[in-house]
Amino acid sequence: MTVESIERAARADRDAQPLTETDLKRMKRTPRAKIIRRALELTQEEFAARYHIPLGTLRDWEQGRAEPDQPTRAYLTLIARDPDHVNRTLNMKELLVVRHDDGWAVKRPDAERSSAVTVTQAEAIEHARQMEPSATVHVQNRHGEFRRRASGSSERAR
Repeated sequence: MTVESIERAARADRDAQPLTETDLKRMKRTPRAKIIRRALELTQEEFAARYHIPLGTLRDWEQGRAEPDQPTRAYLTLIARDPDHVNRTLNMKELLVVRHDDGWAVKRPDAERSSAVTVTQAEAIEHARQMEPSATVHVQNRHGEFRRRASGSSERAR
């Protein structure tokens, strides 16, 4: 069969007519957020929490009740291109190892109280790594300055 004969046969079938421009305009496009979320195999709740998007807003986008604005479309593009990097950036955990009257303390940056107090700085660093293995640990030196220690390394902050 030639291409022309296949096309003729298809057009002769009333149930298999090609879509017109009007048909295409009438059809709803699958929202991009939904495509990205499904590709990542996340529920709406997981996607919204991971990428800090209000759940109701995400549902509105997916159901076609609202459209993301231009900055949000750019954000969704970043998520689509490198979802792990965006997740790490947004959900980065940090712990501080600071001087304490009784030795060294481990605390979260926004906490007033320490999570733990140890005798040595090394013990405090180890405790911080056990608390949050993926956290970035900032260690205060004896002069009150901080150096950064990504989990498992001794990289200095600038």
